[in-house]
Amino acid sequence: MIFLSLPLFIDTPAVTFPELKSFLVGEKVAEGLGLYHEVIDNTPPLASWFYRACDFVLGRNLTGRHIAAFLLLFCQSVFLGIVFIDKKVFPENTYIPTLTFSLLTLLSFDVIALTADLAAFGFLLLALNALLTEVEFRVQRDETIHNLGLFIGFASLFNFSYIIYLPGVILILLFFTRNSLRKHLLLLTGFVLPHIILCSVYFINGHLDDLWSRFYMSNLSLPGDSLVSFKSLIVLSALPIIYFVLTVFVLSREARLTKYQSQLMQAMFLWFIIGVVQILFTPNLRPQSLLPLAPPACFFFTHFLLLIRRRKFAEANVWVLLIGIVTAMYLARYNKISSIDYSGLVVPVQKGSPTNKKVLLLDDRPELFLNNRISPPFINWTLTREILGAPDFYENVLLVNRLFEKDPPELIIDPENRMEKFFTRLPDLKNRYTKSSSGNWVLTARD
Repeated sequence: MIFLSLPLFIDTPAVTFPELKSFLVGEKVAEGLGLYHEVIDNTPPLASWFYRACDFVLGRNLTGRHIAAFLLLFCQSVFLGIVFIDKKVFPENTYIPTLTFSLLTLLSFDVIALTADLAAFGFLLLALNALLTEVEFRVQRDETIHNLGLFIGFASLFNFSYIIYLPGVILILLFFTRNSLRKHLLLLTGFVLPHIILCSVYFINGHLDDLWSRFYMSNLSLPGDSLVSFKSLIVLSALPIIYFVLTVFVLSREARLTKYQSQLMQAMFLWFIIGVVQILFTPNLRPQSLLPLAPPACFFFTHFLLLIRRRKFAEANVWVLLIGIVTAMYLARYNKISSIDYSGLVVPVQKGSPTNKKVLLLDDRPELFLNNRISPPFINWTLTREILGAPDFYENVLLVNRLFEKDPPELIIDPENRMEKFFTRLPDLKNRYTKSSSGNWVLTARD
C-alpha cells in the first residue's frame, strides 16, 4: 500500500476545497474563537476540533496530512478485517476484507485527504461492529445497543449527513433481531446523548441559538453543489461497480451459507443501500464521500473470492481489481480521462491576488485563502451573506463590531460594497479603514 501510494506523497496533489476549509476552520478554532457565535460556519463541532488538532500538529503541511490520512485508513482497514473475523461472517478466517478495503482507498487521491469524513467513518466502523454483535443472537447486551447509538451520534457530529444511519440501523434491527422497545429506546438514548451534552454546553454559555441556526438548521438544508459530478464518480468507480453487481448475482445463486451468514449478507446489503441514500444527502460530494460504501463492498467481494475454488483464479481477480483501480486513479489524477473532471474539487491557483494577508472576502471565492488568512472568520458564504445582507438588524451590527475588534482584517474585498452600511453604523470602525481605487477596504489605523 505504501508503494502504490508513494507517488501521491512524492508529487503531492493540489489542495482540495474541503482541505482548504479544514485549514481555515482549524486555524480559527486554534486561536480560541468560539464555534458558531464567532466562527461563522456550519462545520460540525467535533470536525472543527479535529481540524484544530490537525492544525496544531501539522499546520498547512499537505504531504504530512496525506501521510496521516493514509495511516488512519490503514488502521481502519485492519480493524474492519478483525471485526469480520471476530463475527465469523465468512466460512473461514481471512484478511481479504482488509486487502479489498485497502484497494478501494486507492480509488482517488481525494480519499487520502485528512478531513473529518475519515474520523466520522471511524465511528461508523465502530457502529458496524456493534450492529453485527447485536445481530449475533448469542451476544446481546444493553451496552452494545447503547454504544451503537452513541457511535452514530459521534459520527453525526463529524459529518451531519451520517444521521441517516440512525433510521437505517433501526430498520436492520427490526428485520434481524427481536429487540424490545426498551432496547430501541436505549439506541435512541445513545444517539442523542452527545447532542444533548453539546446543546447543554452552548445553552450554559448563552449561544444555543447560534448552535441551532448555524449547525443544525444549516446542515438540515439541502446539500450544496457536488465538487465532483455524479458521472465522474461513476466512471471512476466503474470497475468496483461491475464487480459488485457480478458478486451479488453470483452469491444469490451459488453461495451456500449458514442462516447466520445469510442474515449478515442481507444486513450488509441494507447497510449498502443506507450508504447510497446517505451519499445523496452528503454535502460537497466527492470520491471520499463513497467511503461508507467500502465495508459492504469488501464483504461481498470477499464472499465472491472465497467462492472461487481455484486459488489462481481468485488471485487473478484481485490483480484485475488492483491494476484497474490504481491505473484509473493515476490517469484521472493527471487528467488523462476526459470523463473524470476534478476541476470543481481542486483549488485553482490565483495569480495577481494578495498574499500573506488577513483578508475578509465578501464573495464566494474561497480560493483566495490558499495563500492568505481569513479574518474575521466569516467562512461559510451562505451564513455570511445572511448577516452582512441585513445591516438593519442590531444583532448583526453588534456581531460585526465584536468580530472586527477581536480579529481585524488587513484587507476587505467587497465587490458589492456591503460594508458601507455597516461602517455607517460603526463610525469608529470606519475610521480605521480607507477605500482603495479598486473598491476594497484597507486597514490604515490600528488600536
